[in-house]
Amino acid sequence: MSQPLFGELDLLHSNQGVLIGTAGLVVLWITLTLLERRGRRVGALVSRTVKRPLTLGLAVALYAGWITQLLEPATSKLNGLASARLSASLMIVAISWAAIRLGHAVLRSRSFEEWLKVEDPKDEAMLISLLDRLYVIGVLVVASAALMVTFGVSTTAVATLLGGAGIGIGFGTQHISQNFLSGFMLFFNRPFKEGDWISTTGLEGTVESIGWYHTRLRTFDRRPLYIPNAVFATNPIENPGQMYNRRIKTSLSLRYEDITRVQDVTEQIRTMLENHPEIDQSQTILVNFNEWDSSSVNVMIYCFTHTTVWKEWLDVQQQVFLDIAEIVKGAGADFAFPATTFYPAPQLPEDNAIRKLNVA
Repeated sequence: MSQPLFGELDLLHSNQGVLIGTAGLVVLWITLTLLERRGRRVGALVSRTVKRPLTLGLAVALYAGWITQLLEPATSKLNGLASARLSASLMIVAISWAAIRLGHAVLRSRSFEEWLKVEDPKDEAMLISLLDRLYVIGVLVVASAALMVTFGVSTTAVATLLGGAGIGIGFGTQHISQNFLSGFMLFFNRPFKEGDWISTTGLEGTVESIGWYHTRLRTFDRRPLYIPNAVFATNPIENPGQMYNRRIKTSLSLRYEDITRVQDVTEQIRTMLENHPEIDQSQTILVNFNEWDSSSVNVMIYCFTHTTVWKEWLDVQQQVFLDIAEIVKGAGADFAFPATTFYPAPQLPEDNAIRKLNVA
């Protein structure tokens, strides 16, 4: 901050300047109050958000600087710039406070939500939270730089410091940066959102929150699982929560003595699936005898349900299996199980038996 500005603050800290500053604060308060009560939606939002931090912060800066200037002649520890620097610092804090509150209010306003035009409420909440965090970081960085300049650090040194700090932090926190950037990837690519059931590298659960550094899942045994975001950047992600259908795939084992009934059984099962209200007829439906097993002839059954909800899918699959059991029983067939059949050896002629006995 330049010396001329400090000089203007010194004039403001005089008795006459305090009176003028107080009058300005009263006018600011009245203006913001009228705008809050009678202004339009955006104006009322702005005035309601910044009125308290601006008026309170600027008042503290004004009177703290005035009191400090009055105390300067009585103590040797306060120099001529103490009151100006104190006031400038408090003004920066007040303006930063007002800016952060305004950003919070604007980002969560109905007008901003309409401007975003994000259909999914979870995606919208995630985007607003991300923008809010970035905005707060930006305000804090600018405020910190302004405070350093206020206390005599040159602008060149501040720029060099911030640049060097950024490079050092980048090398020293490489993994953190990787997780942070992966968090951006998760938002812009949106492979999953909060509430989805996902699976990656043997880790599986329901997404509860997507943070800057890690994503929290809730496993099926109700335990929290924290996964660094970098894992999602380098590993495939399966998201069953976004599937269009759930698949029913099973193998029906019939006895070998039911081989003549297989054609009838497969046709009845296929007809049942093609007319089932919970089976998606636009997807592939397969019912075919496809394997000779050691103790059975196997029929493959393959279809998809309309629902993707696990509990509902289990109910549909159970009903389909029970209908299949009725079809098998109704066709006079039965289900196979591992078994061994012994057949008696054929009777040998008596002369062949005597000949074999003599040979022995």
